[in-house]
Amino acid sequence: TLLATVAVCAVAASPALAEPRWLGCKYTDQGGTARNFYMVFDDIRGTAALFDAATLIEGSGTSINYQSIRARFPAFVLTYNRNDGALAISPTEGSYGGILRGECRRTPPPPGAPPR
Repeated sequence: TLLATVAVCAVAASPALAEPRWLGCKYTDQGGTARNFYMVFDDIRGTAALFDAATLIEGSGTSINYQSIRARFPAFVLTYNRNDGALAISPTEGSYGGILRGECRRTPPPPGAPPR
């Protein structure tokens, strides 16, 4: 019985596996047009990526903590607040300026999403 208990505990104590989580996000650009996109993040690996045109675009300088996710992409910096789902996008290119606001909600992976 002791050996069986130890075996069950060993299986249950296996290392945590990364579970990518998908977010469906929307924001309104400065022209008033609603924009939608998908983002996937992984707490254990500390990564965030956007799903665009059937490919994942990995963010750089990603920081993920209990409250927020921040990642830099070529055209903008994205900040997602886990507590209330608020999204802030700071464009780094073009003439937009300012911060664009929106929201993200948990969602299943979009059709055609690659496995992570």
